[in-house]
Amino acid sequence: MKMEKLEIREVNSQNIDDLINLCIPSDKKNDPLFVEGMKAKKKWATQAIEKYGSIAKLAYLNSKPVGLIQYQPDQEERLVKISCIVVPEKENLRKGIGKSLLKALIEDAKKRKLTFNNDVPLALLTWAFRVPRRYPQHKFYQRMKFKKVKEDNPFLLYYPLKKGYVHHPKEEKFTPQEEDRGKALIFYDPSCPFSIYFSEKIKESILEVAPDIPIRIINKFEEPEETKKRGQVPVCAVNRVPIESFFMDKENFQKEVKKALESCSIPR
Repeated sequence: MKMEKLEIREVNSQNIDDLINLCIPSDKKNDPLFVEGMKAKKKWATQAIEKYGSIAKLAYLNSKPVGLIQYQPDQEERLVKISCIVVPEKENLRKGIGKSLLKALIEDAKKRKLTFNNDVPLALLTWAFRVPRRYPQHKFYQRMKFKKVKEDNPFLLYYPLKKGYVHHPKEEKFTPQEEDRGKALIFYDPSCPFSIYFSEKIKESILEVAPDIPIRIINKFEEPEETKKRGQVPVCAVNRVPIESFFMDKENFQKEVKKALESCSIPR
């Protein structure tokens, strides 16, 4: 029986496409919205590598890309924020791929970085999300010695890199601007290739109940000043009100949109 060879590699300009392709289901690769999302992610990845150096690691099993861990330094808070860890194919689960990716990031994060003024970050931080029919991510991180930020929230987790460090989340709230009145804002993160698809579906859902409302779509990476001045931005805000419901919960999403527009003269 041939022994499988697992190798962890840094993402660079030569293997960006492997990073992107691992994120997209095979039946979506020719969907126009996902094609646009892949282009947006490639542009983001190219610029982020130039800016930060390290943004993701890939796992290769017998030279085939099978998993990824993606992250980004937050220089202001001195954290490395993990956005996702993915092993998409069921046949590659329970082979230690996710564990190897996370271990590689932990060891790399312990080294001094120019990104953090020739020091190490304070911690790794992640929001563990649910993936149907997969081992719970938050339990995986906890097994890897990540700690809960708050005892009653099992999904926001951190791994301290500085002795004695305890993470206290930065308290931020959404700060709507006067220029947002009577408009819909959609904020998207180009580091996720689903972002264009989500943005367009949110836009469609809003226009069904408010066909004449001006809609602005903001790229959080390319327009950081627009994000920063609004504080903790939601995915979507209408008439200066954050919309909490996920767009796929269409009934409640549209109810929130209508309620946000009650004090506005936009036709609906």
